[in-house]
Amino acid sequence: MRRLVLAALMLALCSCTPEAPQAPPPPKPVVAVAAYNPTDVAWAQLMAAMNERVLKVLDLAPGRAADPALAELAGSVGQGHRAELARLRALLTSAKAGPNPHEGHDMPGMPTPIVIEAAAKAKGKAFDRLLVTSLKGHLDQSAMVTASEQKAGAAEEALDLAADMTAARTEQLAALSGIAR
Repeated sequence: MRRLVLAALMLALCSCTPEAPQAPPPPKPVVAVAAYNPTDVAWAQLMAAMNERVLKVLDLAPGRAADPALAELAGSVGQGHRAELARLRALLTSAKAGPNPHEGHDMPGMPTPIVIEAAAKAKGKAFDRLLVTSLKGHLDQSAMVTASEQKAGAAEEALDLAADMTAARTEQLAALSGIAR
């Protein structure tokens, strides 16, 4: 009985004592995880392979092109493609993508090893023709592939890059058509 009285007394004391207000727990940090879908990954892999391949021709322009405006455009496109490659690689790392299945393949929009070899041997107007053909094919194909990413992609990072690339391709194609008349 003594225990019961003691327990009742303790309960009464505890319920009568005002509780100090407790601070709410600190908010948990929000970690944004991009939701990459298969389109995002496949697009980034293909664009990385396409950009890497066309750079092999673009990099030849300063010493081989006859048209200074074409050489300048090749340099500008090359610089832009290197920046895109950095973003594509970061995206692929973030998406935990595996090896690129497009590396080493000849696909539309990629100069073939035969074209790259011919461009390395050509000079002047012959080089200019190879460059214009390779660059136009690359820009057209990459614009088409990038439009597909914009329709079916999911990750904001990939969609932002695709939007930037679409704007760049539009500008680059216009510049190329102005030179290659």
